[in-house]
Amino acid sequence: MKSVRIDLDQKLLDDAAAIMGTSTSHATVNEALRRIVVHERQLHHLEKLAANAFFDLPEPEAVIVDR
Repeated sequence: MKSVRIDLDQKLLDDAAAIMGTSTSHATVNEALRRIVVHERQLHHLEKLAANAFFDLPEPEAVIVDR
């Protein structure tokens, strides 16, 4: 695994760790990256499903209302 030195906002890192239940900076950063990747993949798949959903819908029938 590649080692990278970066400066992080400690408050933001602490808040993220509390939310994710991680106990080290390493675990917090890796979990945050994993969640971003999962989220973006899910969003991409949902967008594809939504785009294809409209092609599978039957044509609406005309509604005649008696007055």
